[in-house]
Amino acid sequence: MQDALAALEGGKALFVFTITDPGEFANLSAGKKIAFRAGKTEQIGSSGDEELDLLLESYAHSALSQTTGGEASTVYINRDVDGKLVLTNRRGEAEEKSVRLLAQLFKGSPRLLIVGGGHVALALARVGKIVGFEIVVTDDRDSFANNDRFPMAAIIDVAEPSDAIPRLVGQAETFIVLVSRGHLLDEEGLRQALKTKASYIGMIGSKRRTETVLRHMAEEGVEQALLDAVSTPIGLNIGAETPEEIAVAIVAEILMLRNGESGNRMMDGARAK
Repeated sequence: MQDALAALEGGKALFVFTITDPGEFANLSAGKKIAFRAGKTEQIGSSGDEELDLLLESYAHSALSQTTGGEASTVYINRDVDGKLVLTNRRGEAEEKSVRLLAQLFKGSPRLLIVGGGHVALALARVGKIVGFEIVVTDDRDSFANNDRFPMAAIIDVAEPSDAIPRLVGQAETFIVLVSRGHLLDEEGLRQALKTKASYIGMIGSKRRTETVLRHMAEEGVEQALLDAVSTPIGLNIGAETPEEIAVAIVAEILMLRNGESGNRMMDGARAK
């Protein structure tokens, strides 16, 4: 299943049910797959029964919040005394008419590609690691890009952005953050990042500095739509000042976009209902 492979390579997590015994549902067949993708819990395929689909969606939604994928397990769907469908993973509760399904979570780690090795980059690597990103760091200085400074990084590449970025964007979902020490390096990094299929490109810097970089890109003929998609100023507006606060603001923006949310306060949404 191509969607499962994409999930393992860092794309959105996927929870897959495979029918092994259709039980009482004559319209189902062994081998049929019904899947749910993380984010807005997008459904792929259907059982043809609304109640059954809703039950599977509820189970998948809970499972998609798990940290990592795992081995497939068997689950059973029965009817309770009121005739309502219920799901159980206990073999002893299986009945003759139970629907039997293999259930498996496919989930890899999205890649956070940090271009730069300074204070913000270090804080970003720490925060990104905590929330489950695969951390990849590149800087042209080996005194900054090394295992002692970034022990949480899966990959450290000492190279110019023009060389490093093309070979480090290799997953289904890569988020690029440009936090290098100067606008010339950021400009070269952005030039290369825009050629990739990265899910997110963010660039730190003052308004004047980032506008200069974007103007140069536009003068080179880069499509305005691509430039408009670059997150700069980077991060959510939380009044961040320290490297750690800036890192939280950046990761929060990435998670907001990845999960398809608004970034509003939870209490505001609750009060609006």
